[in-house]
Amino acid sequence: MDSTSDRVARWCARQCVRQGAAARVFTGAEVQFPFYRPGLSEANVEAGAFVGALSRADGLVLVSPTYHGTVSGLLKNALDYANDLVAPRKFLEGVPVGCVAVGAGAQGTASTLTTLRTIGHALRGWPTPLGVTARDWADDTAVAPDAMSPEQFQARAQMTVMISQVLSMAAANAAAPARQALAASRG
Repeated sequence: MDSTSDRVARWCARQCVRQGAAARVFTGAEVQFPFYRPGLSEANVEAGAFVGALSRADGLVLVSPTYHGTVSGLLKNALDYANDLVAPRKFLEGVPVGCVAVGAGAQGTASTLTTLRTIGHALRGWPTPLGVTARDWADDTAVAPDAMSPEQFQARAQMTVMISQVLSMAAANAAAPARQALAASRG
C-alpha cells in the first residue's frame, strides 16, 4: 500500500536529488523491524541495512503519519535502532534532520512534528529551523501548482525550504573538517 507519508518522503527525496544529493527512502513497509534490542541490527539484515544507511547519511528527512497525536510506532522503533550506531559517529551526532508530520488535523500534526523534532534532538541530530506539517497532499505529478489547494502549495513550499536547510547544513558539516585542518596548519 502506498501511504501518504511514503509519497511525501519520495517527493522530498526527488527534491534532494534535484539539488544534487543522493537520497534513499525507507518506506513504512521497509521498516517493519522486530522490536529494538541492543545489537539486533547485526542479526536482522533489514535493520542492519537501515543502520548502515543512517551511519552514512549526511542529512535526514523524517516523515511520519500522525497516529493518535504522535509518530508512527514503525518509525519510532526504526529510529531506536540508531542506538546501534557507533561509527563514524554516535547516534546522529551533528546530522541535520528535517521533520514532516502528515495527517488530517492541525492539532495532531503539530504534536507529531514536535515529537519528531524532540527525537532528532535526543539522537544528537540538528533539527532544521523549519519543520513542516502536511495536511493536504497530492503528488507533484498529479496536480499542477496552479491547481493545488493553498495548503498543498504551502506544504510544498515549506518542504522545499526545509530540504534546502538540510542540504546546506550537511554541506557546512562536510566543509568543517577542511576548515579545521586549514586552521591547524596555520599554527
